[in-house]
Amino acid sequence: MSNAPLLFFNPREHRFLLNIIHPFSKKGYCAVLARYFHFSPLFLFLLILLYGSLADAEELPKLSLKALSISGETITVDGLLEEPVWNVNPPATGFVQQRPVPGTPAQAESFVWVAYDQNNLYVAAALNDPEPVLIRGDERHRDAAMERSDTFSVLIDPYHDHQGGFFFETNILSAMSDAIISQEGERINRGWDSLWEVASMRSEKGWSVEIRIPFETLRFHPGKEQQWGIQFRRRAIHLKEVSFWAPLTPEQFFFEVSRAGHLTGINPPLQARRLSIKPYVRGAYQRTRSNAWDVDHDAGLDLRYHFQTDLILDLTFNTDFAETEVDRFQANLTRFPLFFPEKREFFLEGRDFYDFGLTGRVQPFFSRRIGLIDQTSIPIAGGGKLTGKIGPYGVGFLLMQTEREGEVPAERFGVLRLSRDLGVRSNLGLIATDRAESGEPGERTVGVDATIAPHPNLSANAFWLGSGESGSLGSGEAAYGRISWRDPFWRIGMSHLRIDERFDPALGFVEQTDLKETEGSIDIRPQPTAGPVREFGFKSELTYQTDTGGYFLYRGDYWRAQADFRSGDFVLASWNPQAERLPFDFEIRPGMTIPEGIYRYEEYQIRFASDARRPISTEIGVRWGGFYGGTKKSLNLGVTAAPAEGLKLGAGWKTDAVRLPQGDFVAQIVEGEVKWSPTNRLLFHGLAQWSREERAVAANLRLSWEYRSGSHLFLIANPFRQTGGGGTLYLVKVTWLWESMLRKGLNGAEEETGKQRNRSSAP
Repeated sequence: MSNAPLLFFNPREHRFLLNIIHPFSKKGYCAVLARYFHFSPLFLFLLILLYGSLADAEELPKLSLKALSISGETITVDGLLEEPVWNVNPPATGFVQQRPVPGTPAQAESFVWVAYDQNNLYVAAALNDPEPVLIRGDERHRDAAMERSDTFSVLIDPYHDHQGGFFFETNILSAMSDAIISQEGERINRGWDSLWEVASMRSEKGWSVEIRIPFETLRFHPGKEQQWGIQFRRRAIHLKEVSFWAPLTPEQFFFEVSRAGHLTGINPPLQARRLSIKPYVRGAYQRTRSNAWDVDHDAGLDLRYHFQTDLILDLTFNTDFAETEVDRFQANLTRFPLFFPEKREFFLEGRDFYDFGLTGRVQPFFSRRIGLIDQTSIPIAGGGKLTGKIGPYGVGFLLMQTEREGEVPAERFGVLRLSRDLGVRSNLGLIATDRAESGEPGERTVGVDATIAPHPNLSANAFWLGSGESGSLGSGEAAYGRISWRDPFWRIGMSHLRIDERFDPALGFVEQTDLKETEGSIDIRPQPTAGPVREFGFKSELTYQTDTGGYFLYRGDYWRAQADFRSGDFVLASWNPQAERLPFDFEIRPGMTIPEGIYRYEEYQIRFASDARRPISTEIGVRWGGFYGGTKKSLNLGVTAAPAEGLKLGAGWKTDAVRLPQGDFVAQIVEGEVKWSPTNRLLFHGLAQWSREERAVAANLRLSWEYRSGSHLFLIANPFRQTGGGGTLYLVKVTWLWESMLRKGLNGAEEETGKQRNRSSAP
């Protein structure tokens, strides 16, 4: 057994790393280096701190667009672009293709203007098209994917820190999709729903868009004569064309805000102190299979206070998440817990201020630990959070309190997250969490993390975490380090993760403990200049795991070949030889126990996906191979269709057929989904699921109407059937948003104005 310190390991225990540099040689210069050096995430972390100043490398010249300040003129958001203001400043134009012919002028011409007044930022776009009749739109509901639509997107970086920003997208049907981007697109919070307005209109030359974004929706530093980052994207479906104002190469991403252009001439108003009040009332009616009825009703309140600095305080009382989308069924064929994403609005807003590290396998703060236990809701009495930026510092502070529910005691939860920007795409941060039953000492986790990008293609990140009860934070530790290179042809990465057996983030998520994992990958992406294939991909990834004592756990060699066609279709084939040691018996299903030991098997995969922009698209995936002394065959089928504007249908079938010496079983899940949005304020969403193993059928039928900006009516029905039980839950919930704003009057006194958020529906 190894006696090495917790954060270190000997490369001689991981000779497979040699193959990462030279896959066809068992010996090489790395073998020599391995005899003399030790690598650890802590060492990488120190290098990040030592060379953090490299992140301030000189930028290449950027495109620039001047925003026009307007006063005394009203802009009507109708998509017509009839206001004189749109003829004053030169527009952003000259969009460049990213696809299908990178670096060439876009076939579909675009002209974009930006203006602002005391309260709002306006974006207008004239989007010409060589064949206007072929412009398409499929979905119009909030947060639609718009895969089959011609779209116009805006990315704004008000801090101009090249770390993240705000994303807004629309189509010809005036659909609204938005998100918060952080860490250059490494994290995307699409659950964020902000207040903004959009209207689109067809024209003889193509289509046009007008967008109004209240300054209160954005976060920015106080001060005059600011320069923000801004980027525009245009997708023309029938041309299969994606173009950008600030050009991007095929391997670069829209959400890499450091590659955006500059928005100049911005003099945002001093952010007034604003108070938002959003009460709710809810009625619930539940019927069991025995026709017994249970009636319940409740009310609560959410408060939001915007400080004049870029800080927002959110308070919640008697918190309710009845309208939240249900979790999808999952089948677990591993000995590790399943991961279900957060979907509750209160925790999604401002989530980027709590993000830690860049690996989802270890999360010191996982908000589903609050108010949920095994997908069962626990009442939340209330809580609050403070999020925002003060200069280069990011702040996230959260306190929540749950109520006692049966045998589950009342608990308090606390999180503190601080980060500091070090330069372009580089930052340093710390986090501390606490979870405790009322009157009892808490379980705490603390950690530090850092990311550095000394070159546009090179990045490195690392973190360290410690957990334990009060006064014993070092009882369990976790550490991670990764370095990666990404350019148009090469994508190379190497990482090491170590998780102590006693590491237990009580308010976080960790998939596996007592683990040392080293991983390396090489991915090459040739891009033919002619022919049906736009890009090939050939990837080799090697993973090696031991426990913290050095005993072997797992080795996987993943080899993949794929082709992205110019038509939008995609095909992939992979081979994955594996060896795994089960350290203890594993009951994969009741009565089926796989004994401890070493298992070697291979897995093969073929996957095809048709272009999602077509009226009907499909995805087919097949996996087969060995599985713990037996075999496993998996089939994944999916189809989506858009038969009419505002209507989207989908169906999916996932099945895993497992044959083991201990017995056979089939895990099967079937889904059906419909989304219908007659307007961009009204949505019916229906989801039906069936699980063969659980012998369960469930549905989530939800009608949501935004009758006023930020105010909603929800009608929900959740029928559920399972062997031995079931029932139907009916819910009605109404929310109402009211805002009060404090500004400095002409005499210096505070003036208060109250308003109900309202806007006219887009055409």
